[in-house]
Amino acid sequence: MKHKPSFAKTSRPVPPWILMLTVFVTGNVIMMLEVVGTRVVGPFFGVGIYVWCALITVALLALSAGYWLGGRWADAKRRPEFLFLAILVAAVFTFLIPVMRNPLLNFAGQFGVRGGVLLGSALLFGAPLFLLGVVSPYATKLFTDQFEKIGSRVGLLYSVSTLGSFVGTVAMGFYLIPNFRISSILLALGLALLFMPLVYFLLVRARKWPLFALAVIVGVGALLFFPRAPRTQQLNDYVKVIYKTTSFYGEIKVVQAGEQRVLLVDGVTQSEEKIKNHQVTPAYIIDMNNLISRYHPTAGKALVIGLGGGNIVHALLEKNFTVDVVEIDKKIIFVATQYFGVDPKQANITLEDGRRFVRKCKTKYDVVVLNTFSGESTPSHMLTREFFKEVNGVLNDSGISVLNFISYVQGPHRFAAAAVQATLRAENDWCQVYFRESKHNFSNILYVAGRGGVVPEPLEDTVWEELKKTATIISGQDDAVVCTDDYNPVDFLNRVVYRRWRQLVIDSLGSDVLLN
Repeated sequence: MKHKPSFAKTSRPVPPWILMLTVFVTGNVIMMLEVVGTRVVGPFFGVGIYVWCALITVALLALSAGYWLGGRWADAKRRPEFLFLAILVAAVFTFLIPVMRNPLLNFAGQFGVRGGVLLGSALLFGAPLFLLGVVSPYATKLFTDQFEKIGSRVGLLYSVSTLGSFVGTVAMGFYLIPNFRISSILLALGLALLFMPLVYFLLVRARKWPLFALAVIVGVGALLFFPRAPRTQQLNDYVKVIYKTTSFYGEIKVVQAGEQRVLLVDGVTQSEEKIKNHQVTPAYIIDMNNLISRYHPTAGKALVIGLGGGNIVHALLEKNFTVDVVEIDKKIIFVATQYFGVDPKQANITLEDGRRFVRKCKTKYDVVVLNTFSGESTPSHMLTREFFKEVNGVLNDSGISVLNFISYVQGPHRFAAAAVQATLRAENDWCQVYFRESKHNFSNILYVAGRGGVVPEPLEDTVWEELKKTATIISGQDDAVVCTDDYNPVDFLNRVVYRRWRQLVIDSLGSDVLLN
């Protein structure tokens, strides 16, 4: 008589509901760690394509190793205690992420942006993701006892795990990151992982009380000693963080540096002004304001896409422009009004994506200011020929668009700036470029573009004479890429600038401002 083959049974089987809850929770935490990882390493390396690719790479490699070794360990041991001990250790590594973040990212930073973000992500997230990768094959072994049921049981476990990942991704992206500190989120993820060993050692293996006690000690210790950031942080004698929050779009900090107040988003300077009187200090804002006055000498109606700290808004209001502002991040609006003196009664502020606003806008403007940055980069969908065409659709016939971009105008790293100019020229009759710094350095590049066939002749005065000295020509513009929604390589072309800009912040304010 033939017997159907079956797997050897454990001495104390785990109730199916515990296994399904375990794979649900661990699947949830895996995706949450991947998403929140961008906010952990983003302030130091930016939240660009390199960060996302590094985190996905680390997650795939760590999970792959966990799946493989987890399967081998399940065949060799098939002891449930080992599974829940692995989850307990993963919880410990999760608790350690905010503790070890600063020294590990500082160490990784010496290997450049690409090498550093890959190494930093691996050091912070590799261990917990590897241990969580062990869960699926080990739980599958514990859950299946007959060959003829293996397909349905494996499918059930993977379905529950994937459902947990779905819930985790939605919860993290749409609720947790915009509303809670990253350190608090990591504490919650560690406690969620710790919950499963507690359940198992309490309900199934009560005689394993030392392991239950260990899980309790880890949880209580995390709650008592987990680092909590103060509302304000004096980083050194010169720099103090007076406000910090996280939004859908990045980590926001307001920093007081001497008599200056600085807005940082993902560790990159967005606005600066004097604390006492909100006087604008960046030279490019002064130049931008003067260029608008010269190319459009009469006050009119202006649209500013990208609020930041409101530097250009203040300047336009002083020139008696009627100003509409579009800003995608409601927490930036809060910061601008609370810390940078922006008055919503004077400027009409709309919470929306700039391109979406322009696409459905019926108002005509004399000036459109494009000053949008996500960390160190301009959102790619706002640097395309299609978008510039949409901008022209909301301009009066004599209207101008003014774009702020940061790059080089000469040398081997000029191609991003050249691509922006070529794209603007593709949809405008003329485009002038102004660049105040040495042509061998990167800095703010101001593009002024319009239609009508002839560049308006500004009034001659001392300010204009000074501005004309900053007019420049970007090398290689005739052969530059015209960026479209289908193909836009600006982020790649400008990658060196992103790295050096972040280093400039570190040199001026110190690395602690990125990590605290």
